[in-house]
Amino acid sequence: MIRAVIFICCLGLMACTDIPRTTRGAVEPLQFKAAELARAQKIAVFIPGALSSIDVFTETDAWEDAGYARVYYRYPGLDGMPLDHRIDQAAAASHIADFLSHYPGRDIALVGYSTGGPIALMAADRIEGAGSIRVAALSTGVDYAGGLATLLRGGGDVIRAVVQAGSLERMDVWKEFWAGLLYGRDAFRDPAFEDRLDEKIAEGEKIVVELNREIALTHTLNLPTWRLPPDLNLDGVPVAFFIGLRDPVFATWQTQAFARQVGDVTIYGYPDEGHLIFFTRPAVFDDILAWVEGAEPGSR
Repeated sequence: MIRAVIFICCLGLMACTDIPRTTRGAVEPLQFKAAELARAQKIAVFIPGALSSIDVFTETDAWEDAGYARVYYRYPGLDGMPLDHRIDQAAAASHIADFLSHYPGRDIALVGYSTGGPIALMAADRIEGAGSIRVAALSTGVDYAGGLATLLRGGGDVIRAVVQAGSLERMDVWKEFWAGLLYGRDAFRDPAFEDRLDEKIAEGEKIVVELNREIALTHTLNLPTWRLPPDLNLDGVPVAFFIGLRDPVFATWQTQAFARQVGDVTIYGYPDEGHLIFFTRPAVFDDILAWVEGAEPGSR
């Protein structure tokens, strides 16, 4: 019932907003270096989360050094993409799989952040002719974008940020809310994070993406109704989740439940991290690379 209400509200907003209905745009969403892709035997596809730029994968130079051609999936309205389509997770997964079919025999790593995690999982199920496939999801999204539990937590976090800030000023509230995304609820008042919060909050001001209502809707309209396809088959495809154990967006129990739906998933948890691990712990991409290469995270 709650999901139906959310979906109806989204449709209402859509009707009042000039956003595209199509799920395919005029510009190729995958960004890559053609020469590198042509000669590489290993390909890594990086898929950001909704409302996120491919800049979340800035700290992945080591992947190129390890022989991977890097490919990035861009969303409408960001990273030079026109706002001429909306995100559909299944369509994005199919596009990635179709693209990779032109490179048979290559070893494929699919790395998805937040909403990009489910897209990576679905793409892995549709790829044919690859040498090997591995899926790593960072702060992965889950069924129905977390549903009512995440919706209530998110609303509660905003209210908590206003109360703790003692102000309705955007910057005061944003600092409190941002601190929670970085290191979990009440991090602003936890002495263990005092030495890094001010620095990370200042850095965060520089990376916040300015979004309008149209971009927000094109990125999130499908999220309240998306769920893992019941016929998803990842037998023989290694999957790992890399999560912050203080993540205020997707709680650990939600990720564990989602992992059980996927199948045989290894979960690597980071005790002091929140939802934005790419930002607070960029070395997580070295951990993911180590896992993709068959080693234990932290061994590189």
